[in-house]
Amino acid sequence: MGRTTRPAYPTEASMRLLASALATVTVLALTAATGSEAATRSGSATARLPDHYVIPGEKAFPTGVAYDPRSGHYYVGSAQDGTLYRGHVRKPTARVWSPAGRDGRSFTAGMTLDGEGRLYVNGGGTGTLRVYDSATGTLLTTQHGAKGGFVNDVTVAADGTAYVTDSFKPVVYRLTEDERGRWKLEHWLDVDASGVDWIDGQHNLNGIVAVGTRHLLAVQSNTGKLWRIDRSTGRTAEVDLGGHTLVNGDALAWRDGRLYVTQGNLYDDPDTEPQVAVVEMNDDLTSGRFLHGLVPPDGLLHPSAAVITDHDRLLVVNSQYNRWVAGLPPESLPFTVSSLPIG
Repeated sequence: MGRTTRPAYPTEASMRLLASALATVTVLALTAATGSEAATRSGSATARLPDHYVIPGEKAFPTGVAYDPRSGHYYVGSAQDGTLYRGHVRKPTARVWSPAGRDGRSFTAGMTLDGEGRLYVNGGGTGTLRVYDSATGTLLTTQHGAKGGFVNDVTVAADGTAYVTDSFKPVVYRLTEDERGRWKLEHWLDVDASGVDWIDGQHNLNGIVAVGTRHLLAVQSNTGKLWRIDRSTGRTAEVDLGGHTLVNGDALAWRDGRLYVTQGNLYDDPDTEPQVAVVEMNDDLTSGRFLHGLVPPDGLLHPSAAVITDHDRLLVVNSQYNRWVAGLPPESLPFTVSSLPIG
């Protein structure tokens, strides 16, 4: 009989090599698929973010804005009647969150949220500052500034202390809450004695932002000057902007050494284009360099307030406040909040 050829069975070593190779191929395939899926999700998520948000109402005249990074909600107030709106960064239209007149609100100016989700709402010429629990809408306190003042903008430092500008009265207020939940608004800084060139009857100190643990920055709308304020001593000094001014400066936003300043056109200068000025600050905030202005393709309509979201975008309120002050109808409807990339 002829020789019988036996089948060649794989050895134990070759089986181990084959298994290892198959495992490697599988992991690579899964990794590629997962990465592709994640990239798709990320790209889709970014693509879903609107470039503007609609604030309903033909006479809304929105003013301040605040953002809650925990939920993705933003809040906007109305100069017309004090309505508070709430929207979400992934949805195109905001809705009424607290109607006009509630808690006595008839006007809103600057707004912010603190780390505990409390919403601070300034009342401009009504001289009020209200604080709400954003989770429930409950009013926590109502405070009153100087008579005849304009309680304009507000910032909350890391330790929970709030600082508030009054554009018509030479004072910066400080708002604190004690361990028993009692709130206190005090006249903290005498602006007249601080070196600020105050001009009665005009919008003076306006936007304010806490930077780090020690300083505040505040912009003066009428002169375009930027001021650094020491929280410990109240010492105030003009920031050197290299000859640049921030006339019509309104709200301030801060991130990673850069200051964002909304500039409307309250004084109707035909040569002024509404924009958000981007200023690169030095480490001790004694000087800053104007980099450029942010303007979306369709422009800005008297940008009054701005806040940075955790999507590297700047929400800018197209308030048309210059029209409201003049008793004119809005230039454009609907009212919007622009969303500008800054990353």
